[in-house]
Amino acid sequence: MLCDKVTQSSPDQMVASGSEVVLLCTYDSTYSDPGLFWYRIRPDYNFQFVFYGDKSRSHGSYFAKGRFSVKHLLTQKAFHLVISPVSTEDSATYYCAMSTMMQVPRKS
Repeated sequence: MLCDKVTQSSPDQMVASGSEVVLLCTYDSTYSDPGLFWYRIRPDYNFQFVFYGDKSRSHGSYFAKGRFSVKHLLTQKAFHLVISPVSTEDSATYYCAMSTMMQVPRKS
């Protein structure tokens, strides 16, 4: 039986401000083009969308512009989040997620 899942590596990372960090995420999906997401929960429990990507596009939240990016390696089924340079305001628990929901266009 096939199942859809994501796997994150190195859940706890301590990095110095100004450096680069790569948060690793791999996925296994029965769908050829799943939607992939990064979210975070900040120390004040604020839940925030960080990044979205699929085979054809990606976009990030307003705060992600410039310092956040993703390495979407299709053949390796990887969707890594890169933060550079890291700032103290980036302190959070980060989660990789996948959606296999198919969107069906509405008929007009």
